Amino acid sequence: MLACCLLALAWSAAPLSTGGCVVGALGGATRCIAPRAALTPYRSDDRFDYFRVEREMQFSLPKPLGAVLEECEPAGVRVEELQEGGSAFDVLRKGDRLLSVVGNDVASSDFDTVMSMLVEAPDEVELKIVRTSISRKPREAKLPLSLTVDGKVVGEAACGTNLRTAVQGAGATLYKGLMAKASQCGGAGQCSLCWVDVVEGADNLSPRTALEETRGRKKPPTYRMACQTIANGDVSIVVP
Repeated sequence: MLACCLLALAWSAAPLSTGGCVVGALGGATRCIAPRAALTPYRSDDRFDYFRVEREMQFSLPKPLGAVLEECEPAGVRVEELQEGGSAFDVLRKGDRLLSVVGNDVASSDFDTVMSMLVEAPDEVELKIVRTSISRKPREAKLPLSLTVDGKVVGEAACGTNLRTAVQGAGATLYKGLMAKASQCGGAGQCSLCWVDVVEGADNLSPRTALEETRGRKKPPTYRMACQTIANGDVSIVVP
C-alpha cells in the first residue's frame, strides 16, 4: 500500500461527446495495489519486449471531479479527458478504467449505470480504478521461427515475436488495399484490420485475448488478430 493523496468526486451534467460526461473534483490519499504485468509481451522490436502493466488504485473522492468518461471495449467505463481546475486533474489519467464505485463492481457496467451511481453517490465517494502503463525489458536471444504468408515462406523471426511485427518485418502484406493501409491503427488493437487465418502452427501462438474474443465472435475460430498474437514457433497464415 502506498500513501498518496485522498480524492473526491462530483458529477456535472454536461456531456462533451457521445458516451462521455463530466464527472467532477478530488483531494486526499490513495491506496495502491501491487501492479500486475502481462506474462507475454503485447509487442516486440529488435531490442525490447513491451508489456502492459496494470495497477489498481483506490481513492476516497469528494465531488466534483472534472473528468470526462466514456464506454470502452470490451466493457466498462474509462477516463477520456480531465478538465483543468477539477480535483481529478492531477490525480487521474486518461485511460484509467473504473472498477468500483462505493464498493459496487462497475468493471463490466455500461456508461449510464456508472453515471447513475456517481450521481447518487454521497459527497465522499469510494472509487477504485485500474491504470495500465507500458514497461519494456531487453529481449532475450530466442530461436528463430519460420513464417509463411499466403503460401510463401517470407522469412524468419525470433520466437516470442508479435505476429504483426513478424509479418511486417518480413516485408509481407498485412493490410490489403489503400483504405486498410490508411486506416490501420499501428498495432494498438483499435482498427480490427489485421485479422489473419492461421493455416498451420496455431498451437505455437499465444491464447486468444479478450479483445479477440469480443471482436472475433462472428469470425472463424482459426482467425487471429495479428497485433494481439505472439508467435512462439513456426506458423503459416493467410491474409484475407
